[in-house]
Amino acid sequence: MSHGTTTGGRGHERSSAFVAAASALLVTGAVVLGWALWGQQADPPAPEPAAGLSTVQGPSVPGPTSSEPLVSEPTTTEPTATEPTTAQPIATEPTTAQPTASEQAAEAEVEVLPPSEPVAVDIPGIQVSSPLHPLGLDDDGALQVPAGERYDEAAWYDGSPTPGEPGPTVIEGHVTSQGSTPSVFFELGALGVGDTVDVTREDGAVVTFEVYATDSFPKDSFPRVAVYGNTAGPELRLITCGGDYDPVARAHVDNIVVFARMVGHTPPA
Repeated sequence: MSHGTTTGGRGHERSSAFVAAASALLVTGAVVLGWALWGQQADPPAPEPAAGLSTVQGPSVPGPTSSEPLVSEPTTTEPTATEPTTAQPIATEPTTAQPTASEQAAEAEVEVLPPSEPVAVDIPGIQVSSPLHPLGLDDDGALQVPAGERYDEAAWYDGSPTPGEPGPTVIEGHVTSQGSTPSVFFELGALGVGDTVDVTREDGAVVTFEVYATDSFPKDSFPRVAVYGNTAGPELRLITCGGDYDPVARAHVDNIVVFARMVGHTPPA
């Protein structure tokens, strides 16, 4: 009798432990599922179609020349500093887009500046202010991405011109971490024509650029010429990932690019 009572107690304890473990698993599963669903829903803003590069510049804008994306997202929240993307940017590749007469006049009035590396970027329209650090290409010739402690900072591609020099200054930043937590350029797609971007140089000068187009491109048809190609005057490219988040690939399916041209600068104090 006593033995039967003891066995029954142990059975009850085991049953309670099993129920507790199952409940914990259900709670954990719900948390994971909720995180995944939230991550899928946290799509960044998309550029307005009317502000697209082809719409603004006309049919002379070169089409895609590469099947490789510029900015690929990392597969972990703490990527290494040398994590590659699959793009091979060509800073000296010429563009076929021809500036309009008004654009040529505006460029003629802008003072071209001597080289000086960018150290910070400010984008009032989306309340972004970030220090900049230079990133180059890895051993495979692919563009490095911000990583580690600087993951949520923007970075300047050091193979592109410095702000104020002729050609496009290229600045990149992450959109999210694993499609969930917004990163520095999460709101980049919300910028519109006429918005301004200030880039501070190492010499203290602040170069102001005005947005003339924002666009989204599938990663399998990234227009390298339009993004990296030579320009008549100083320009700026802001680049991040965008579009829907693919939980299987653990990456957004598009690249968002902001196109801007220099409209002035504040000399060093």
